[in-house]
Amino acid sequence: MTTLVLLSLLGFAVLFLGAFDQKKLLLPVSITGMIAAFITNALDWGTNITWYGMMTYDNYAVSFTGLIIFITLMLFMIATWHFRNEDSNVADIYALMIFACTGALVMTSYSSMVMLFIGIEILSIALYILAGSRRLNLSSNESSLKYFLMGAFASGVLLFGITLIYGVCNSFDLAVIAEYVNSTEQTPTLFNTGILLVLIGFCFKLGAVPFHFWSPDVYQGAPTLITAFMATVVKTAAIASFYKLFDTCFSGVDGLWYPTIWIVAVLSILLGNISAVMQNEAKRMLAWSGVAHAGYLLLPMAALNELSAPTIFYYSTAYAVASITGFAVLIALSGAQNELPVDQFKGLAKNNPLLTTALVVSMFSLAGIPPLAGFFGKYMAFLTAFNSNLVIAVILAIVGSLIGVYYYFRPVVYAFNNEGQIPERIEANVAFNVVVFTGIFLSLFIAVFQDLLSLLPG
Repeated sequence: MTTLVLLSLLGFAVLFLGAFDQKKLLLPVSITGMIAAFITNALDWGTNITWYGMMTYDNYAVSFTGLIIFITLMLFMIATWHFRNEDSNVADIYALMIFACTGALVMTSYSSMVMLFIGIEILSIALYILAGSRRLNLSSNESSLKYFLMGAFASGVLLFGITLIYGVCNSFDLAVIAEYVNSTEQTPTLFNTGILLVLIGFCFKLGAVPFHFWSPDVYQGAPTLITAFMATVVKTAAIASFYKLFDTCFSGVDGLWYPTIWIVAVLSILLGNISAVMQNEAKRMLAWSGVAHAGYLLLPMAALNELSAPTIFYYSTAYAVASITGFAVLIALSGAQNELPVDQFKGLAKNNPLLTTALVVSMFSLAGIPPLAGFFGKYMAFLTAFNSNLVIAVILAIVGSLIGVYYYFRPVVYAFNNEGQIPERIEANVAFNVVVFTGIFLSLFIAVFQDLLSLLPG
């Protein structure tokens, strides 16, 4: 609870700094506050505290909370370069990112479905605004409006599902709902309908097929830094809360929903990878890539065995690290532009060896090329699903991964092509370079120490 309070106060502090025109203090205060929140969260390890039946801080919550704070910290360090020429509303953007992060933290540590919905709405409302934070950019405005309309509809579906579950169980508490499921021989149709509606709401937040239709346009239109936030923090919070709810409450009726999830997972992997092959804009390509990775994250959830939680945490970490590294390269190359055609990577290797290394590592990790973390993440996801006899799903997922290799290699091939106009050397600041170095290092480090990392959510 201390971490949540600290981040909430940090968000208000950043707003006040902006109001009093203390722009030079915005990033130092934000980064220092995120580091302090990461430390206070780590101190909760092993405590297993429940706060008034609404929030539970067990090792699962602490692990995913730490990952979300770390991702947000990395994005703030990128922001030092991304907003270097911005003179207005930067404090609002930083504060909204912090408030969105608090919503994500609530989603990882809730023990009542009321808090789950509150966490989702805190995260979502902040992102609706952030997606349209470039007010003079029409694509950013379209991104915000489309995300708001689709998100509001999905939230309504989720809330309707929660209401039906409450109507049957007469409680929002996860423990009470789990007890009801375990003590009931056959759950009523009303309850089962509620489960499926909740599943739809979560699939929307993950960007999984067939609830993915918002992702490409929103990712492309939003400012690149916000796109990186959505691709990492939102996906991590969504899969953490999704798994927690279904593992805790609905494992006794998994025959109802697990076939749906593995079918959604396979469709997401196949459609996401096939559609990404046809994209010529980098952010749109990564949006379809995100749809595919939502499918990979859903495979261990459909399996629902003892390897599911460690696999989801490891895959979320590997995906987030690779995505942040890749988006850092996009931010460096695109400058003030909100879009970046894939062919603009051409000649990157000649004058920018660090960015080229980051691009190669991130794309190869997302593609699942050994010995990077992305390879072991996919291996663990496939193994977890295979152990639960999801053989067809694993075979189709492997086919989808092979398709994905093509479009991940395209930017890398362009980077080593010196024909035509070649980008000048990009001199980023120290914080930006630290993020790039950290992304490269972690993609290798967590591949070597995968066993240690997979123990965290235990």
